[in-house]
Amino acid sequence: METKVKKSLIQVRMDETVKNQAVEVLNSLGMDTSTAINVFFRQVIAENGLPFQPKKALFNNETLTAVKESDEEVKNGTGKRYASVDDLFEDALGN
Repeated sequence: METKVKKSLIQVRMDETVKNQAVEVLNSLGMDTSTAINVFFRQVIAENGLPFQPKKALFNNETLTAVKESDEEVKNGTGKRYASVDDLFEDALGN
């Protein structure tokens, strides 16, 4: 005799961009969000905690400045374009 598993509903509010990006990745893995959340919860149980170590990303001022500059170039359309990766490295390494 099979026992019915009682199902429960979870509602979560989150940034729409984060959700959309995560769904895109999950879909590329052939997984929907319900399956991913179930996998995550099962890993929480198996690990008796989070299945990863949360950390605050540490970037130095030089990296943060470079990222901000790059973001501005993308927004303004002023960034350099390269025909190939080799061209990019040639420019970056000054060869």
